[in-house]
Amino acid sequence: MNKINKYILAGMVALGMTACANLDLNPLSEGSSENWYHDETEIEMALNDLWRSDFFPIDAIYWDDDLLNRNGSNEVTLGTVTSQWGTSSSRWNSLYKSIARATKVIQALDNGSATGISESKVNQYKGEAYFMLGFAYCELTAYYGDCVLNKGMTLDEAYVATRSPKSEVLTYAFECLDKAAEYLPNSYKGQQRPTKGAALGFKARFALFHEDWQTAVDAAQKCMDLGVYKLHDNYREMFQATSSPEFMFYFKGDLTLKKGYGFMENVRDFVIRKIGGHCNQSPSLELFCSYTCTDGLPIDKSPLYNPKDPFANRDPRLAMTIQPFKTKYSADYAEYEQSKKDGTFPEKYPDYITLGYEFNPSPYANTVYEVSTGKMVVNTDSKASNQHSAYNGLILRKFVKDDWKDFNNYNLKADNCYPYLRYAEVLMTYVEAKNEMGQCTQDDLDKTINKIRERAYRETGIAYPRVEVQSQEALRKIIRMDRRSEFAFEGLRYRDLLRWRIAEKSHNKSMYYLNRAWSNSANWNGLTGSESNIELSQDFMTLLKNWDEGNYPIGGIPTIDENGLPDLSPMETAGYITTFYKMSFDPKKDYLWPIPANDILVNDNLTQNDGY
Repeated sequence: MNKINKYILAGMVALGMTACANLDLNPLSEGSSENWYHDETEIEMALNDLWRSDFFPIDAIYWDDDLLNRNGSNEVTLGTVTSQWGTSSSRWNSLYKSIARATKVIQALDNGSATGISESKVNQYKGEAYFMLGFAYCELTAYYGDCVLNKGMTLDEAYVATRSPKSEVLTYAFECLDKAAEYLPNSYKGQQRPTKGAALGFKARFALFHEDWQTAVDAAQKCMDLGVYKLHDNYREMFQATSSPEFMFYFKGDLTLKKGYGFMENVRDFVIRKIGGHCNQSPSLELFCSYTCTDGLPIDKSPLYNPKDPFANRDPRLAMTIQPFKTKYSADYAEYEQSKKDGTFPEKYPDYITLGYEFNPSPYANTVYEVSTGKMVVNTDSKASNQHSAYNGLILRKFVKDDWKDFNNYNLKADNCYPYLRYAEVLMTYVEAKNEMGQCTQDDLDKTINKIRERAYRETGIAYPRVEVQSQEALRKIIRMDRRSEFAFEGLRYRDLLRWRIAEKSHNKSMYYLNRAWSNSANWNGLTGSESNIELSQDFMTLLKNWDEGNYPIGGIPTIDENGLPDLSPMETAGYITTFYKMSFDPKKDYLWPIPANDILVNDNLTQNDGY
């Protein structure tokens, strides 16, 4: 066996090397398991280093169906994941690294090799170590199924380790999270550390994933009973805030360190071209169609839905997630246009401004309102003037805040809080598990999903559509659609599709965008026929026709299935949209990730998941 590969296996699956770091995430030293963990300083350094996103993997939003990735598809959406896939390998390795470190911390505290530590600190450190163990094993079982259960293996044992059944690993993971909840405090002052509520919240999350409904309900109820967390008052503002009573575990970006989390490591791909953005990543048309109307009904069932004015009468979270725009069929369209002439636009229509400019994807809109000057300027976010404007006419609004326009000064990063676990998820976990057990009552609905809906409608002047007790199947659809609306772009969607076992439906179809045609000139005068200053292509004339007839960007009303998935294929047949790329998902293998090839290479006792 190659000596280098032996050390890889030892580091990631068994004892490992312990990287220590201070709170600014910069490594201070490397200490082996043989000469570390002797005192409070070493224990705390080892634990502090674990509260990084390296050990709490964030699922890429371009893996799911909420995002149109203009850069193209990827291994997940193409269905081409192999045992050589870097993400699978890095996640497996980082989780086992955290397991090795947390195990060594507990051993040092239990056997007395770590000295001079007060009882209260010992309890805190044990709680944090058990928290890490519980989370890591839950994460491993979710993505890999059966996995190696390391409770303190020797090096020789690691070389011949086998995968333990998922049920056994999950039982141990829940035991660890229970111990963490026992030891950990309700809250900390200062730097975020694991809490009792976070341990219970993660237990509820992964119990739901594995369809252990009662465990999910019990953990969520205990978390709710703590009385520590509450919903943020304003949905949109929550994602721009520096902290929130709703955030149970999160990562805060830092512009000084030029550090962002999740997709906010590169916000240039999400912001308007007018400020130098790329708009490479857009909310998908599927997501756009998934928000209900203000009566709580899907757009294919609600009499309130007007496909010619698709933002009207919709769940307020739609316009807080996807940047809204007016169509010529909007009731106040004339007033909207007049406000740009008389200078009242910023006051009357602030929701239609992003990063200092009006957002108007109309293929006629060769100019837009610039707030700083009050003038109309060239619109680089419409096919009227720019070939590379948002390819499906949609751009992100959720998370976007004014300082995103300075992304070039901060290495493309944004400093938003990335909500890795928030209280709304605990509430939605509770109500979903209760419904799956067939035990959902009106009280259950009122203390969970209805609280979340009420928050979304707060200050809108519109009464929220209260969910009432109905059949299990009907509630399942409502819950799944509300989860999509509530948690878009927070890294939950891909995992939801896996656990609902509907990825073969969501990921075996096209991702759509608009025809690539544009006016072919940034100086087009916005007119057609003999009045146009350039010759317009037939494809671009079709885009203009679709806009004129109210079929832009979607057209028509797609049907929404029992899982809340819209079918946009008729819109392609009608010529309103076209396929950008097709996704592929093999239900025989893609519900689990492969065990990394390198680990199997050095230990032939490790079996591979089917299909890899």
